[in-house]
Amino acid sequence: MSNFTDLIKQRRTTYAIGNKTELTHEEIVDRIREIAQDVPSANNSQTTRVVVLFGEDNVKLWNHIYNVQKDVMQGPMWDMMSNVMQGAKGGVGTILFFEDQGAIEKGIGKGARADVYKQHNDANMQYALWLGLAELGLGASLQHMNIGFEQGFDKSIKEMFDLPENYEMIAQMPFGSIEAAPGEKEYIDSNEQVRVIGE
Repeated sequence: MSNFTDLIKQRRTTYAIGNKTELTHEEIVDRIREIAQDVPSANNSQTTRVVVLFGEDNVKLWNHIYNVQKDVMQGPMWDMMSNVMQGAKGGVGTILFFEDQGAIEKGIGKGARADVYKQHNDANMQYALWLGLAELGLGASLQHMNIGFEQGFDKSIKEMFDLPENYEMIAQMPFGSIEAAPGEKEYIDSNEQVRVIGE
């Protein structure tokens, strides 16, 4: 098995994260920058913007998200996700993923096709950086809290960190040391997932 395949298997959704790492913030950011430079995007439009939060800013983010979501989520969903939000505060940091509306219009235009392309661009960045964190021995999860550019749901976070108005929040990725192993992963049948046609 190749190192790449090993890394894919190593990357898992990890909710139980801490801040026990010998990596410096600078080392983590250097890796993020290195990876981000070469992530593919439609027409090389490079529309994705990444913000990395550490320390009190990370806590501030998740306190805010918690306070917003407590009025939205209910029942079992709240029981599960409130623990995820509280746990994210104890991690090393969080990567925020945005799409730059100006770059989108300049590089891939407007309309449904541009919307698809920007989602692909962001998904490529998310997965690449998740693999990069796994390679550093860090666990992470992908969250979609307090998003909604059209509805203005992400406005408060942009204001909190003095980010451009034309940034559209797509996701958050809290990361940190792995404090508990993820559960067993269930797999669908490979023949159902991957169909081969031709010889």
